[in-house]
Amino acid sequence: MKRLRYFTVDGLKTDKDENKVREALEGLDGVLKLNVDLDAEAIEVEYEDEKITKEMMAKVLQSHGYFMRI
Repeated sequence: MKRLRYFTVDGLKTDKDENKVREALEGLDGVLKLNVDLDAEAIEVEYEDEKITKEMMAKVLQSHGYFMRI
């Protein structure tokens, strides 16, 4: 099932951070769409929950130095 969720991401402040988060998540199987809001330090993710979970995305971001609140 497709899901659209908003998550706060600690450390998401600059264009460089945005690029790193995009590179980390956009290539994952199941991530359909990603919007980044630097002002809110948040992301909007549309994903297929049969292929990827919010916990999996959080783990990927954590490996890149970011903490996604789920």
